[in-house]
Amino acid sequence: MSSAPPEPKPVHLIVADVWKNKEDEPRQVHLLLMSDDTDNLVNIALQLLANEGYDEAELLEIGTLTEQPDEEPHLSAYKNALTGQAALIEFNE
Repeated sequence: MSSAPPEPKPVHLIVADVWKNKEDEPRQVHLLLMSDDTDNLVNIALQLLANEGYDEAELLEIGTLTEQPDEEPHLSAYKNALTGQAALIEFNE
């Protein structure tokens, strides 16, 4: 009796505008993480962003990556997320 290999856990992608200061212009970030607790995914994401020093965050999109990204910086972030670490990509504009 052969068993199929376990399916990998999904990697969630959260796109957000964040502020370190309310007076600053927002910066867009992409947060990639694995979590079985999808009911609390928003709270987990907000806590991770707060831990990175962001005072405010507006979550714009939440999705699940169905395949490995082809290009950087998302490829490295995806691989980090697969190890159980949250990966944060910050964009300048």
